[in-house]
Amino acid sequence: MILFLCSPNDISARHFVTGLRRHHGLAAQIITPQELVYAPDMEHRLNGTDTFSSVTLKSHGTLDSRSITGVVNRLEFLPDAHLARVNATDRAYSQQELLAIWSSWISALPCPVINRPTAICVTGPLFHPAIWQHHAAAAGLPTAPMLYDVDLPDPVAPAPMHSVIVCKDQCHGASLPPGLFGACCDLARLAGLDMLEVMFGQGPSGAVFSHASPIPDLGRAQPGLLAQVAHIFQEGAP
Repeated sequence: MILFLCSPNDISARHFVTGLRRHHGLAAQIITPQELVYAPDMEHRLNGTDTFSSVTLKSHGTLDSRSITGVVNRLEFLPDAHLARVNATDRAYSQQELLAIWSSWISALPCPVINRPTAICVTGPLFHPAIWQHHAAAAGLPTAPMLYDVDLPDPVAPAPMHSVIVCKDQCHGASLPPGLFGACCDLARLAGLDMLEVMFGQGPSGAVFSHASPIPDLGRAQPGLLAQVAHIFQEGAP
């Protein structure tokens, strides 16, 4: 079973999952953060290099680490409405515990996982726009002059007009000059992300970096991305 961990409103992921089923014959399923956090039963064991986990979901039954063959992590948040009446100190502690347990669960799965969590964010690296600009320039992408000052509002990035989706050193996008594909892949590597959408605005001399997202709009995905993701999970390499 391939899991897409994403918001219940993530329409583009639902279409992508349908494509994996219809065109590649893969068993893929949407799992929402609500289903994880409010799961009635969860077991997670770490023993050196050996790990085992089992999660019982109300809508999908029991999933264990041996039955999960791939994960696409598109989680934007972990719901905490059940902590609303907890005092602020205990609520902050509980939120960190939620992040720790579910990040550990995703990261410890032995199957391929696209975009593993980090210690501070379940989605993966969480960067300020200024850091994204820095990484984009370091990767060799054209960038617009941006002045960040603590005493001033953050500058507005160029409005996005083009985008590409990088997935494990392959670039998918028809509206951007292919000459920028290598730098987009370098940006994903610098950010430590397997999948990244890189957006570009229009500068005086052509496309310039606008911003990037670890949760690409899969509605803009080309058939090549669908085929690549299917291949990753069919091969089964972590």
